[in-house]
Amino acid sequence: MAQPASPAGVVDLPPGKGHTRHNHPGAEEIIFVISGNGEQMVEDESGNPVVAKVGPGCTIYVPESRFHSTLNTGGQPMQLFVVYSPAGPELALRELPDFRLLPAGK
Repeated sequence: MAQPASPAGVVDLPPGKGHTRHNHPGAEEIIFVISGNGEQMVEDESGNPVVAKVGPGCTIYVPESRFHSTLNTGGQPMQLFVVYSPAGPELALRELPDFRLLPAGK
């Protein structure tokens, strides 16, 4: 039986790496920084990039279909917990070369 999709997951970004400008048509995203430091860009309603420094405990809201990017600017791995609503955009993460699906509870 296929593993059901989850609208949430943990993303690890090595130092100096990140997610380039992209969006999730029809879906909102919430990003919670578990560890590490970086820069988060979320475009405003007019399409202007708004960049903020983020670190552990920061929560970022990305409105539906809004372009955004994340960059790990620190010297340590950056770990993010991401949630999509509605579910669906997380399926693209499965196509990444370093994707790992962990069993529940791990």
